[in-house]
Amino acid sequence: MAPSYSIQLLTPEGKAHAGKAISVVAPGELGSFGVLAHHQPMIAALAAGVLKITTPDERRLAFDIGPGLLEVTPEHNVVILTDDAATDDDAAT
Repeated sequence: MAPSYSIQLLTPEGKAHAGKAISVVAPGELGSFGVLAHHQPMIAALAAGVLKITTPDERRLAFDIGPGLLEVTPEHNVVILTDDAATDDDAAT
């Protein structure tokens, strides 16, 4: 099984998602980028778009998000702060 890490997707209304992930593909301001386990700490600006999360059981989740920030913490977890997040079932395929 691939290594996993904790992810939180937060909006001004509260927590839109929290759980474990083995990969994340995010819509960065300079283009999409991915985050795998043990990624180096960083902060990136996000553009509005589709955030894709793959869970340890290989489920694919997708969220339409607004602009925001993604942080990979020193503990290698991911925290995403965004203006808006809605489940996008069609984008997960």
